[in-house]
Amino acid sequence: MMKRSFVSAVFFFSNLTAVATAQQASTWATIQENILNRNCISCHVEGSSFARQSGLVLTAEVAYDNLVSARPQNSAAFADGLFRVSTAGGFAGLQQSFVWEKINAVEQNHFYNDHPGYGQIMPLGMPYLTNGELAFIKAWIEAGAPASGVVATTDLLNDQSRYTPPEFKELAPPANGVQFHLGPFEVWPAQVHDREFLYFEPHQTSADQFISRYEISMRPGSHHFIVFNYPAGKPQPAARVFRDLRDANGNINFSTAFELNNLFPFQFFVGTQVPYVNYHFPKDVALRLPAGSGFDLNSHSVNRSGQTQPGEVYVNFHTVDRSQVKHIADYDNLGNTDITLPPNRVTTLSKTFTFSETRHIIQMFTHAHEHMVEFSVTGVGGRHDGELLYWTNDWAHPPTLELDPPLTIQAGEKLKLTTTYNNATNQTIRYGPLSSDEMQFLFYIYYTGEVSSVAEHETLPREFLLQQNYPNPFNPVTAIKYTLPKSSQVNLTVYDVQGRLVAELLKQFQTAGEHSLRFDVRHLASGIYFYKLSAGGVVQTRKMLLAK
Repeated sequence: MMKRSFVSAVFFFSNLTAVATAQQASTWATIQENILNRNCISCHVEGSSFARQSGLVLTAEVAYDNLVSARPQNSAAFADGLFRVSTAGGFAGLQQSFVWEKINAVEQNHFYNDHPGYGQIMPLGMPYLTNGELAFIKAWIEAGAPASGVVATTDLLNDQSRYTPPEFKELAPPANGVQFHLGPFEVWPAQVHDREFLYFEPHQTSADQFISRYEISMRPGSHHFIVFNYPAGKPQPAARVFRDLRDANGNINFSTAFELNNLFPFQFFVGTQVPYVNYHFPKDVALRLPAGSGFDLNSHSVNRSGQTQPGEVYVNFHTVDRSQVKHIADYDNLGNTDITLPPNRVTTLSKTFTFSETRHIIQMFTHAHEHMVEFSVTGVGGRHDGELLYWTNDWAHPPTLELDPPLTIQAGEKLKLTTTYNNATNQTIRYGPLSSDEMQFLFYIYYTGEVSSVAEHETLPREFLLQQNYPNPFNPVTAIKYTLPKSSQVNLTVYDVQGRLVAELLKQFQTAGEHSLRFDVRHLASGIYFYKLSAGGVVQTRKMLLAK
């Protein structure tokens, strides 16, 4: 009887929570009323020429079904495997959502350079969406684009600022560190193969240095920039000479291609594929710059106009004394060079890598070439088994994933790289340095040893908080995070929509701070579940969706 009463009470509480939430407009309803109705439906209304052209009507009675899990009419986005709005949730959900590509004005340089077939940034002929509107939509997509429920705070909409394109910044030299200034140099017009070159800077480093922050600024039209740490003792190329990969007519310089092949990926140090980056390493962490005999700077610029444009790059390495560094970070990569892609065929390649030591990853991004369709990184074994850790369908500008706290891969655990390529040519494609060749790499920055506790650097949380599980929807594993303002007895339980207890995840005393656990539901059926956390006299309940 006591157990039945307890379950009934939980079900009653869950219903009360649902009723209270229902009194607040759902996140989707807020998007429809405050964003779509004000910015979009003047064009996307039944019968309009624009609605016929795009195949998209956004009035309230049909908008959700026309967006969520629907494939776009745009042929380029369709071929890239996008949905108008994906329900994958999290980082992958954003990457798979065509709508996010169309409205995210901050990434318009990437949008127009890398996806010319995607059309125009929306809303067309109107101001960009505000940064608050973008943040609100982003939170909704990251939560799996649910039709009901509150997954984003309306406080985000208070930010009325809008994106303004950044101007090229001439960086002042760092107070402590090193600056490189490349250019100005000419970027030839309307070249199919663009302009890419190596440029050697003979900066001597007789001892290891430690970088706590790096900053890179590039002129518009820059595709990527890489700093290679030139190996000590290796014969040096001519200093401060442009060694082009191709000449102005597109002919390959094989000596430069050979040099680039020897540098990549093993001498890769830092790089960017966005016009401006200002990356601070986590507290007490610094990237080790090995002693060497200089740097090879690799610049790749795009110019589709009919006139020569200027290119220019600034690089700042901000250094700190070794005594200020608790964790020394290094770059590493996982790569597959055994690539053979038959002509006129879609091929998927997978390779799994085992970690021989425990590593704490603080940054990661992938690298492939123009035949790549999608690239994913998945955990194998341990607490991240089966978890999608990274996904992109953008070969030219794969996003950089910054992780603080870090992603810890224990010794013996594995990461699996899976890449799909579409070789639409009549030639077999193999591994190589040119964009017409292919690659499969994951680059990452990591450190070893113990992870610094959040409590070492931050005050304890002041309130009890149960966070939304991630990913959500999920299958079959999700993470549940929560914070405790004081040490408490903690009970974490899961119920189905009938109020029946289906799992007791935790029943123990825990100290104040941030906590996380992994919920594996391979044995449960698809559907909605409620997870309930009780601690210190406070109870909170949230909803999650298992989608098998």
